[in-house]
Amino acid sequence: MIKRFATFALRLAALACVLGLLAGCSRDVLYAKLDEQQANDVVAALINAGIDAQKEPGERGEGWRVSLDRRDMPAAVAVLRDAGLPHQGIANIAQIYKKDGFVSSPLEDKQRFIYAREQQLGNTLRQFDGVVDAYVYLSIPDKSPIDDKPPSGSASVVIIARPNAGIESRAPDIKAAVMTGTEGLTDPSRVTVQFFQRTPSEVPVQPARSGVMRGDVASILLIGLAALAVLLAGLLLWRNRGALMGHPSRGVMRREAAGER
Repeated sequence: MIKRFATFALRLAALACVLGLLAGCSRDVLYAKLDEQQANDVVAALINAGIDAQKEPGERGEGWRVSLDRRDMPAAVAVLRDAGLPHQGIANIAQIYKKDGFVSSPLEDKQRFIYAREQQLGNTLRQFDGVVDAYVYLSIPDKSPIDDKPPSGSASVVIIARPNAGIESRAPDIKAAVMTGTEGLTDPSRVTVQFFQRTPSEVPVQPARSGVMRGDVASILLIGLAALAVLLAGLLLWRNRGALMGHPSRGVMRREAAGER
């Protein structure tokens, strides 16, 4: 009987531990296949907003993923939308100039070049204070074979800024950055810049939690239950150690002594 109770207590403790671990791991993946910089930016923004987020390696080594409590999902999406995160990844040269055939046409090479330059310029403009996102669209005509004068290109820039960021005053700096990074673009009037403000999301962001998180509370309670079950089982085994080892208990010894008298 004692062994059965002790076995039951130990099984209950093991079950409580497993449930505690599962409660602590009840998290959903918010983003996957991010590079490390993107994952760091996302986690930092969420933690600053009081949302418990974790960065972990993706499956099969496919970048990084960010996970959080399912109940924090609406607030996390709102925070990242307002911050313009994660930023669009910048393709490397090997990805941009990946050739499907043996020989690529001059038109394909030019389109790849323009696409790479647009990505680089957009990433540069995102570093400006107050800019949530930026997009650059270039138009670079082909050089005329009979005219030595370089072709005059043009550019269109779209800036998405935070409310009241005052980024409109930096339009000359934005034009200069685009012209410097684009060959043949020397006339500021050929660069148009449009500004838009991103309206903050209406989803309320929960304040930062102090101490343990909600998922940790369930884990602590279940693990505490497991520890209590182990303690009770240990006390029971200790009090009845004589019977378990084959030695008679004190009550049995007293009855035998009384019978001899």
